[in-house]
Amino acid sequence: MPKINAPLTDKLIKSLKPKEKEYKKSDGKNLYLFVTPIGRKYFAFEFKSPITQKIRRMALGEYPTLSLAEARERKMELLKQIASGDDPLIIKTSSDTTLKSIAMEWLNIKATKVAKTTLDKQIIRLERHLFPFLGSKEINDITKADIISILRKIEKTGHFETMNRIYMLCSQIWRYAVGVDKVSHNIISDINYQYTFKSGKVKNFSTLTSHDDIKRLLIAVNNYNGDIKTKFALKLAIYTAVRPFNIRSARWDEFDFENGIWQISSEKMKMRETFTLPLSKQAIKLLNEYKSNTLPNDFLFPSIKNGKFMSENTLNLALRRMGFSKDEIVSHGFRAMFSTITNENAHIHGFSPDVIERCLAHKEKDKIREAYNRANYMPLMRGLMQWWADWLNNLECFE
Repeated sequence: MPKINAPLTDKLIKSLKPKEKEYKKSDGKNLYLFVTPIGRKYFAFEFKSPITQKIRRMALGEYPTLSLAEARERKMELLKQIASGDDPLIIKTSSDTTLKSIAMEWLNIKATKVAKTTLDKQIIRLERHLFPFLGSKEINDITKADIISILRKIEKTGHFETMNRIYMLCSQIWRYAVGVDKVSHNIISDINYQYTFKSGKVKNFSTLTSHDDIKRLLIAVNNYNGDIKTKFALKLAIYTAVRPFNIRSARWDEFDFENGIWQISSEKMKMRETFTLPLSKQAIKLLNEYKSNTLPNDFLFPSIKNGKFMSENTLNLALRRMGFSKDEIVSHGFRAMFSTITNENAHIHGFSPDVIERCLAHKEKDKIREAYNRANYMPLMRGLMQWWADWLNNLECFE
């Protein structure tokens, strides 16, 4: 007799921890809760289409924004549609034609391919700048002038980066709408963005590049007397030059100490591709020292408050406490620091800009060249990361 799983409960859902790969828990009768490697939890309905006879999945919403009770109600509605011989996904795509409906439909698909933090920011931007004005309007009734008017409102506030992001989101939404035959033409492609709107100065992440300033930073980190997790997170961020999110969300099972590599899954990477970074001897020593001084946990830097990982502002707040202003250095600036120093010293270490970019997980634009060179980069990346760690140690203040 097949095993019947108990229905989900809120207590159980909250207790579910992320794993290396996405997994699902059944609530019964086609309703599932999915848990991603970065901790995002969402409900989905899986069913056999009465029309195509294929198994399909329909994302319902993210937990806890969509409650368990609401997900069950939605499931019952969908089961009724199937019992009547209808395919819920076909009904959904044929009936919702307002801008907000189509945008959310697109975001539901995108949710499986981007980090939760990225998705949340995009939803907030749309709800703040686009949906209040055009969300309830039929997408076919929206004109190029409507979009320009929205972007002009943002332009007047001087938030040029936000204006550009809204423009890019609109472009992606309309491209999706064309692809699913909701509109016949992408009106966003008719907007000459460069010559229609003002552009603000590009603001790069603050960083330190002089030897004296970097030495001052390293001394401050070595002498940091706050939480040991924060101190080691800062050191690991400097040694590896990975993005702050990957530092904060790092898990022990990502590290291969025997081969000296850190493998970060595609779900956690900006370019949505698995990234393998060779670790310097100093980074491995740091990790071993840290592991021997902490309690067992899946995450390297767990948060006491929510059972997940270190919060977004922790590293930057530590830098402020050490006396560095946000105009001097931010945690993301460690990457620019690595890039600047390694590029300036290319004549010494002998590694090409391509290797530097690869260590920063920047994607190769030439797809054929990328595939051909992927395997060859690893020993070169290992050499550069070791040079970088040695360079830091040679300042005689970091170990």
